[in-house]
Amino acid sequence: MSDGCRLGCCTPEVAALPVGGWTTSDKGWKLDDRRREHVAREWREKSAQIDRMQADYPKCKLCGQAALRLDVAGLCSKIDEVHKAYRVRLGLPAVPAAPVPQRGRR
Repeated sequence: MSDGCRLGCCTPEVAALPVGGWTTSDKGWKLDDRRREHVAREWREKSAQIDRMQADYPKCKLCGQAALRLDVAGLCSKIDEVHKAYRVRLGLPAVPAAPVPQRGRR
């Protein structure tokens, strides 16, 4: 089907805009208004795909961020003040130790 975009929200004319409808000026980048719905749909689709891929990742106790590994306190690797304070309250170093590199795949 060559009519518009693969999501079905753009006319063939809009789908064929150069650089995906983005233009630049002295004020920065601007998206053509006719392309906004497409970009919003594409963003939602990709975000949902990422959420599905990370659904079984462990979550940080403090901020809820998905992480490949959590430290001994159950926190992600962030080192902002809130995460540091939580680690210190538990008697751990404020900054987590670097993970030990693993060999091969898990």
